[in-house]
Amino acid sequence: MKSLPLGYSDFPRLRREQGIYVDKTSLIYDLINNGSFYFLSRPRRFGKTLLLSAFDSLFKHGLRDFKGLEIEKLWRENKTYKVIRLDFTACSGFGNPEEFKNMFAALLKRSCFISGLQLPHLDPDLGIENVLDQFEVAVNALDDELIVLLIDEYDYPLNVCLDEPVLFNKVSAELANFYSCLKRLSGHFKFLFITGICRYRNLSGFTSGNYITDISMSPSYGALLGYTDEELQRYFGQHISKAASVLKITQKECVLSLKKHYDGFCFDHLASTHVFVPWSTLSFLNDPANGFRNYWFESAGHGKVILNYLKKHSLKHPDEYGQDRLVTLKEISSSKELDDISDVALLNETGYLTIKGNEGNDRLILNYPNAEVSDSMATLYMETMFGGRIPESTAKLTAQEIFLQKNIDEILDGLNKVFSCVDYMNYPVNSEASLRSHLQMYLIGSYIGVDVEHHNAFGRSDLEFVINDNFFVIELKFARKGDDEKILLNKALVQIRQKHYGDQLLEKKNQIKMALVFSESKRQFVQGKIIQD
Repeated sequence: MKSLPLGYSDFPRLRREQGIYVDKTSLIYDLINNGSFYFLSRPRRFGKTLLLSAFDSLFKHGLRDFKGLEIEKLWRENKTYKVIRLDFTACSGFGNPEEFKNMFAALLKRSCFISGLQLPHLDPDLGIENVLDQFEVAVNALDDELIVLLIDEYDYPLNVCLDEPVLFNKVSAELANFYSCLKRLSGHFKFLFITGICRYRNLSGFTSGNYITDISMSPSYGALLGYTDEELQRYFGQHISKAASVLKITQKECVLSLKKHYDGFCFDHLASTHVFVPWSTLSFLNDPANGFRNYWFESAGHGKVILNYLKKHSLKHPDEYGQDRLVTLKEISSSKELDDISDVALLNETGYLTIKGNEGNDRLILNYPNAEVSDSMATLYMETMFGGRIPESTAKLTAQEIFLQKNIDEILDGLNKVFSCVDYMNYPVNSEASLRSHLQMYLIGSYIGVDVEHHNAFGRSDLEFVINDNFFVIELKFARKGDDEKILLNKALVQIRQKHYGDQLLEKKNQIKMALVFSESKRQFVQGKIIQD
């Protein structure tokens, strides 16, 4: 078997070491053949850097690294070009605008030197007073020679200071000067490609320039990054077969589990394509014995974008978790000022929400792409709901340990210690729906898969989940002021029996059916009873 391209971001090395490369070069050719200036937004872990490395190799070395790929039959260009690559992740750790300016100047100088572009000396008499002046003079001096500019993670310096508006605006102003400079120099570029996660209107020289085409939601390039169903089985069939053997399941079952956990990302506004996230897919295939883990979250936790945003903003209420959201195309595709960024747009750009359908008239349905992201979102909710406090440290027990206790009073005590950590100001428990969502977030954040409102022929249970060999069914009731808590408890118990919750389970698991009552005024669980079959 060919080796998996896990962790590769250098295209020439990947080809040299004969790792698997999912051939996207016909799309690369279409991009170059149909235009010159592009912007592409994608979440982290989708291979943006590898794509830029492929562009770099093609323009710098021609077909040297593309033997046997689709573009070899299409490419007719004999000329090579100077390629300047800027990776803005190099601009990190700055605490003020001056530090950022120095980092950016060093990045631009270093990148120009590597490309072979000679920058002139600073000379106030000639108006060359900073690195942008040097860059502009050097590019203009090329006369008829065209160059290629590739910019990776253009928004990184802004994402790291989303929670500091003053610093954000200062850095944004510096970057806007750079993109205004690029617009003036556009006649000297053979090709310009910019990647990032977010769209910021603050970069006026960049976002208002109609010379740059945003292909982020173009149906033509929806599969430019990520793996389609066909690509997954075509390029990774042997690895899937090996994984199925390791897990002692069929190859079909393995593919279905891969789809459930790592597929479902859609980036085109027609909702016509969907792709697997490369990082998680490759991580699973590399070590299938570990099972279908949450590699997307484990690799880097929650991205800086969403974490810094949440320092100044709140997520939607937890009872909206997993619900379809109807949005307009403009809401998620247009660039935004810092104060105008909505949580829905940001969650879409960062990959937590994806396009699930097109309702026509530029109305789109958004939801979580797959189980991996759904679980990551639950973890994010749990972290924000509990205000950074770890419920386990307060309850002294894990979620698994709380529910595996035989005594209902001990279970209620453990859950009440957990719920005492909830940030009630931003995430109040004020209805049965919010109670169910809070408990769901806690369970998923504790790595317990939860089935919510599971339907059978008679009704739907609130929560169902498995811990070890134990199958839990929980029916919740919410007691408002004046409600009789014991009557609500009995109502929940009758409901469990009459509607046969959990009776459809065919596996040999110990069934534990539980009724719980939460008091709005006391902010805790006040009644509970276990029905154990």
